[in-house]
Amino acid sequence: MSDHLNSWLSQSPPERVECGEYVIRKYVFSDAAQLRDQVRKSTEHLRPWMPWIEAEPQTLDDKEDLIRGWDEEWANRTGFTMGIFLKGELIGATGYHVRGPVGVLEIGYWLGVDYVGNGIATMCARELTHVAFALNEVNVVEIHHDVANQASGRIPEKLGYVCEETYERKPEAPGESGVGNRWVMTRQSWGHR
Repeated sequence: MSDHLNSWLSQSPPERVECGEYVIRKYVFSDAAQLRDQVRKSTEHLRPWMPWIEAEPQTLDDKEDLIRGWDEEWANRTGFTMGIFLKGELIGATGYHVRGPVGVLEIGYWLGVDYVGNGIATMCARELTHVAFALNEVNVVEIHHDVANQASGRIPEKLGYVCEETYERKPEAPGESGVGNRWVMTRQSWGHR
């Protein structure tokens, strides 16, 4: 959940974004079972990089509570968690974290184990970068990852983000090294692409 109590954003991103044959959209309560099942199926794949996986396995009620919390973040414009769907099937998650300075959104993402390596996360991050800069108050979009998570790092690199900072951080998941990369895309750089 976001640390911000009040958002600097005056508007939210769209709740549904078309991305080729994929749909990126805000979760609804009826997604809870798919979310539970995809996370369960992908737990070992996600364990090295996602600190929240330690709370698994979660029940259907737990997932509904999680979606309820994400709804509150949307309402307060303090976070925008979305699922990635293919033909109605949940295959991963993405969205925006509102936890940096004013004017900065951070994109996060994960894919189910059966969907990695196909360019899906890159395509979704590209579309979310475009959507973020459609919000007047957003001047910078960032992607953060632990340097040991090389697959995650290839995504901002492919999209033309610049790695502006390598920094020490406390490891939060078993695969993390304790060194993070902060990739940055500015509105001006994105517009010149």
